[in-house]
Amino acid sequence: MNRLVKIAIGFSIIVVLSCRILHAQTNPIVVGVGGLAGNLIHPFVSKDAGFFQKYGVDARLVLFQGGTLLTQAAMSGDVKISIAAGTATIASRSQGADSIIVSCYMNTLDYSLVAAKGITHWQQLKGKRIAISRFGSSTDTAVRLVLEKLGMSPERDVLIVQIGAQPTRFQALVAGSVDATIIAPPFDVTAKRQGYPILVSMFEQGIAYPHGVIETTDRFVNENPQLIKNFLKGFIAGIQYGFTNKEGTKRVMAKYLNMTDPEILEATYQTYLQTTDRRTWPNLTGMRFAVEEVAKRVPSVKGKKAEEFINTKFLDELEREGFFKELNK
Repeated sequence: MNRLVKIAIGFSIIVVLSCRILHAQTNPIVVGVGGLAGNLIHPFVSKDAGFFQKYGVDARLVLFQGGTLLTQAAMSGDVKISIAAGTATIASRSQGADSIIVSCYMNTLDYSLVAAKGITHWQQLKGKRIAISRFGSSTDTAVRLVLEKLGMSPERDVLIVQIGAQPTRFQALVAGSVDATIIAPPFDVTAKRQGYPILVSMFEQGIAYPHGVIETTDRFVNENPQLIKNFLKGFIAGIQYGFTNKEGTKRVMAKYLNMTDPEILEATYQTYLQTTDRRTWPNLTGMRFAVEEVAKRVPSVKGKKAEEFINTKFLDELEREGFFKELNK
């Protein structure tokens, strides 16, 4: 084989490898988002501000009506990365799925328990209907959690009904179909304006909880580690943008949450600042609390440790590589 032939073969190999790398960087990846609310706006900020693209990720954001449906899509393989609450990951992994949390950008609950007009105290909820999105979702867990903290039994004292997404739940409250529901910003401000009492603000109680997580699967971690790492870079860079570019972030919120009222928009942005974890490491105390709560209704969770549901490999790598320091500059 002469020298020119060797050079030609070598060049061909380089071209093929380059094409494969380029394809891997630009191949669309389906990212499921478990609803549309202030606590789920983060991937939309990253996408609209161009940070996924900056790190070579073509993220196709797909909305789902709650974390339960999103978990089913993720288990089928249609969704590669999920943005939802950690409770769904805990339940699915305990039942044999290989779902895993790689980041947690919201380590506290930002929900509020809002009631129908005329109900001014949580004790009046006994015997009433409380709306959630779906059984097994974060809204389901949050309602049960707050009721127990108030000394009420979710099984005996109230009737929990699954209605659907946040706008649908609020409409059901307005129509009188339910007596209370659980909502996140910006609907809490809307509810107050319309005269619906907020009985409990979970954020003000400071409950540690994996309310906003980035989930994938062990298989996807093994097959596409660089893609996940790049996705996290884009996501975290979007959070940094959210903290440092108020007007740009509010434009994204207005666009996707369909908000035009300046007061509601400002309140939603302030909640974003108060509840978002800029470094996105999971809070182990919150994870343990979530495991205990899910174990009450999913027997396979009993005896599990919080560490079994998280993989901070990529966050650890970004820390060692100085990504966070560079981002803060």
